[in-house]
Amino acid sequence: MAAKRRVLFMALLCFAVLFLHIHSVFAEEKKPIKLNWVSFVAKSNYLYQLVQSRFIDRVNERAKGELVIAFRGGPETFPPFDIPKAVQSGAVDIGYTFCGAIEPIVKGVQADILTELTLEEERKPGGAHDFLQEMYKNGGLYYMGRTILLKKGFFYTALRNKKVQKPEDLKGFSIGGTTAAQAPALAWGCAYTPINLDDAYSALERGVVDGLQAQPASGYRYYSMYEVVKYLIDHPIYNNSSRVFMNLKSFDSLPKHLQDLLVKTFIEAEKEMSVKADEKEEGDLRWMVEKKNLQLIQFSPEDAKKYVGAAHNGLWELQQKRFPEITPKLRKLLTK
Repeated sequence: MAAKRRVLFMALLCFAVLFLHIHSVFAEEKKPIKLNWVSFVAKSNYLYQLVQSRFIDRVNERAKGELVIAFRGGPETFPPFDIPKAVQSGAVDIGYTFCGAIEPIVKGVQADILTELTLEEERKPGGAHDFLQEMYKNGGLYYMGRTILLKKGFFYTALRNKKVQKPEDLKGFSIGGTTAAQAPALAWGCAYTPINLDDAYSALERGVVDGLQAQPASGYRYYSMYEVVKYLIDHPIYNNSSRVFMNLKSFDSLPKHLQDLLVKTFIEAEKEMSVKADEKEEGDLRWMVEKKNLQLIQFSPEDAKKYVGAAHNGLWELQQKRFPEITPKLRKLLTK
C-alpha cells in the first residue's frame, strides 16, 4: 500500500512539474516582441504624426499584442545624422530620417529623391525598391520605404528680400540648407552654405544667406520662416527625402508573419501618408500666402523647366562624381 502511494505521489509530482514547465513555456511565448523607433522630427511635426498613426499604431493594433513598437525619442534624443548608425548598431530597431543622413551608410541613396516613378511603379519586382533594398541591406539595414511621395515636388527655394524674374537672376546668391540643397544651389550659380534647420531662421534673419533650399512648404510654416523671407519660388524640386528603415538583424529575427505584417502595413501607409502630405503642403502654402503675405514667384513655363531641370541634372552629376558605381543603375531604375 505504501509503495502504491509512493508511486502515485511521484506520478503526481512529475505531472505537476510537467504542467509548470508547459505553463512557463506558453507564458514565455505570449510575451510580446518589443521594438523601438526614433524620429528625426519632433512629435509636433506632421511627418512624425503620419508615421506614428498610419504605420506604428496600425502595426501595434494588428499584431494583437504579439509585437509592440514603442517611441524612443525624437531629434532631442538622437540627432538626425546619428539615427542610421544607431539603427545599424542595434541600439535602435527602427529609424526615420532623411537620405542625406543615411548616405554615409547606404552609399548613393540620396539620388532616390530624383525618382520619376509612382509608389506602385517603384515596388514592381526587380525594380527600384528591390535595388534600394539591397543597398540598405549592404549597410545592415532593412528598407521599409519612402513615407511620402508628392505629386508636385517637395523642396521650395525661399528668398529673404531679393525678388527674381528668371532662374539666371539667382546667380551669385548665397543659398543655405541641408545636404539636399547643395546640388541645386551650385547648378543655379549660387554659393552653397550648409545650415542646420534649427539655425536657418537666425541665418535668414541676420542676412547670413540670401535664401534657403531643401524645405517643403510645411517646413517653412513649422519653423515660421515666413517671418524672415518675402518670396517663395513656386516650382518645388525633387521629392521628399525622409525614409523609414530597420535594423536588418531585428527584421530577420521576426517570425515571417510579423515581417509580412510590417511590410504590408507600410505599403498601405505609404499611399495614405502621401495623400495627406499633399493636402498638408498645399494648405500650408496657401496659409502663408493668404495670412502672412508671402509672395510666390512663378517663372514662365520655359524658365520653370530650366530651373527644375538644372536642379535635377545638378544632383545627378554630383551623385555620379561621388558614387560612380551605383548612380547609373539608380538613374536607369528611377527615370521613366
